[in-house]
Amino acid sequence: MIKPGATSRNQAGAILAQIESAGFEIKALKKIKLSEEGAKSFYAVHKERPFYNDLVNYMTSGPIYALIVEKENAVA
Repeated sequence: MIKPGATSRNQAGAILAQIESAGFEIKALKKIKLSEEGAKSFYAVHKERPFYNDLVNYMTSGPIYALIVEKENAVA
């Protein structure tokens, strides 16, 4: 995921280039604006944490890039 801070500073292209230069293949890419409900659902695991509301506000403040990437032995 490329978050709103990077997209607002036009850094998505550079980040995608780094991902590819690290040997990852971008299988899917979608630029979206998370809804409040979507962000709350995605980050529900953090609901009781003090930063939860700030996180939801940040993630809904602008568009994000959602990615599916693949690389042989990526975890290793």
